[in-house]
Amino acid sequence: MVKWIIGAILLLPVAEIGVFILLAALIGLGWAFALLLATTLAGFWVLRRAGRSRLARFRVAVGDRDVTGIEANTGGFLTVLGGLLLLLPGFITDIIGALLLIRPVRRWCGTRFRRAVHGGESRRRDEVIDLAPGEWTQVRDRELDRKRDQDPRK
Repeated sequence: MVKWIIGAILLLPVAEIGVFILLAALIGLGWAFALLLATTLAGFWVLRRAGRSRLARFRVAVGDRDVTGIEANTGGFLTVLGGLLLLLPGFITDIIGALLLIRPVRRWCGTRFRRAVHGGESRRRDEVIDLAPGEWTQVRDRELDRKRDQDPRK
């Protein structure tokens, strides 16, 4: 899997140059450059509109290597990713970035991400797992104890 990803990353610039040459031949070199500039400005606008809070939340989730944080912020993550892809020069990345700005596509990608992270079908949150009395033990939650100790209403 990693070989495929590295190969795709290495071939992307070649594909981008090929698409640019093809588009420049169809609409003209000046219009192709103008289109590249327009999509770069659109990417900048999307990132600016996404806001610093969304970028900060994503940065914290990635910095903590917290998959659930990224998963919970999938819509924001994909919006930021779409803006970054629009910001990069190239029409292939622009098309992918523009697709990520469409809500149903983001929802589909988020579902695929959750399935990949959780291995197949993700478990519904309202499912109950019944265990026999000998299969579990109650453990004190230190975080809850700490919050109770800090509660000013005591």
